[in-house]
Amino acid sequence: MNSFRLLEHTADMGIEAKGDSLAALFRQAALGLRQILTCCTDIRHREEIQVEVRAQDPEELLVNWLNELLFLLEVRQLLPADFVIDSISDSRLRARVQGEFLDAERHFLEREIKAVTYHQIRVEQRAGGWRARFFVDL
Repeated sequence: MNSFRLLEHTADMGIEAKGDSLAALFRQAALGLRQILTCCTDIRHREEIQVEVRAQDPEELLVNWLNELLFLLEVRQLLPADFVIDSISDSRLRARVQGEFLDAERHFLEREIKAVTYHQIRVEQRAGGWRARFFVDL
């Protein structure tokens, strides 16, 4: 059930993610974000950074989580390989981002994402799991 797919939009790109749990959903959303950034598959687990984000509701939490990942890439140059969600509620997430620092000889970023937006954002629990839909500003 855990999955994500990219969505077309005139000026931006979107992601629709699914997960058996809220934690799985947020991991899939992060994997989708990484897919927009790069098609690199040989990202190593050399570094691990603890992340904690808070919000008023699950939609804001998702935006804050994904924008934190963009911050780690932009400022700390951490290209994520995987994401471990240690705890999550509707308003708080604690996770570990595993990856390695950007290496121009091995990594190629296909797109620059300015931010994750609130445009048409949805996070909802349905029978059989969780779903989210969101767009990023390129």
